[in-house]
Amino acid sequence: MILVLLGTFRIEFPRPLIEIEKLCREGKLSEEIIVQSGHTKYESPFFTIVPFMDVDKLNELYDKARIIITHAGTGSMLNGVKRGKTVIAIPRLKKNGEHIDDHQLEIAAVFAEKKYVLPWYEDDSLNSILQKTNDFVPEKYVSKKEVIIDYLKNYIDNI
Repeated sequence: MILVLLGTFRIEFPRPLIEIEKLCREGKLSEEIIVQSGHTKYESPFFTIVPFMDVDKLNELYDKARIIITHAGTGSMLNGVKRGKTVIAIPRLKKNGEHIDDHQLEIAAVFAEKKYVLPWYEDDSLNSILQKTNDFVPEKYVSKKEVIIDYLKNYIDNI
């Protein structure tokens, strides 16, 4: 199963769905696809589309998914990365009217550099990226939160 997450930002983001549906129509993608569409209005005979899901249902789908295709929002990517899932991250772009700036390009680049996700940039072929998922093994996510907490505790204890 492929889980697709478009985010909850109020601007629509149909670009990934158009490309995913194209591969379905061409017979290159045939597995179950569940989409949390947020504010994006889209209809397709190839997807189960739900605008919003509660956290428990969403986490259940994260665990069940073979691949997660998500906007390059930190929370959506991290939820998949922490579960060791293959995550394809597609940044929303300002020039396409999908966001107010291009911060998701920067976030996707950092996550890709650390080998947590496969980035899906505007000129990339989704089919090519899906082929890469066969060999992609995401790096284990290492949170720096405990290091920062220990540093702050040590600092406070030594004041």
